[in-house]
Amino acid sequence: MGIILASGSPRRKEFFQQLGVSFRIKIPEVEEVQFENPVETCVYNAIRKVRWVTENEEIQNDSIIIGFDTLVSIDKNILGKPANREESRKMLQRLSGKWHRVYTGVALWKREEILKDYEMTRVKFHKLTEPQIKHYVDCGESLDKAGSYGIQDKNISFIERIEGSFSNVVGFPMEVTRSLLKKAGIKI
Repeated sequence: MGIILASGSPRRKEFFQQLGVSFRIKIPEVEEVQFENPVETCVYNAIRKVRWVTENEEIQNDSIIIGFDTLVSIDKNILGKPANREESRKMLQRLSGKWHRVYTGVALWKREEILKDYEMTRVKFHKLTEPQIKHYVDCGESLDKAGSYGIQDKNISFIERIEGSFSNVVGFPMEVTRSLLKKAGIKI
């Protein structure tokens, strides 16, 4: 049985390695879509990534493909990955001093069946200063992350409080992922 991780994220690769199962990586080439509902959005995009792999990779009958999609939601608005530094700066200003939610959708494909789930975590930022925001954006670490930040980054001192799963905020909801893998027959 082969497991394919449908993600190019180095953070997801590290977390997946911690599960102690062998896998290979196939980076899906899909444009993420956005709906009004964050759960619908992240689960739909995770499914699209898994389906892309099934359509563009030679899949064995007993293969398992797992994909993820993470987004940030604040004031009923979804923040994905910023397009540029200016958008990154605006996202961080918007999150400054406020609570927001991080959602990660997980989709697992096995023998034409797709199992899906998601995790939600509440995060509160400290009030950020313009020099803090500028420094973080100038480091370049904000551009490939939903909501324009990574909780695991060396420059991140923005977080005041987390309610829920830390690994979800990194983009790999460990408990949801373990549960789906167990349902698919993977021993962890």
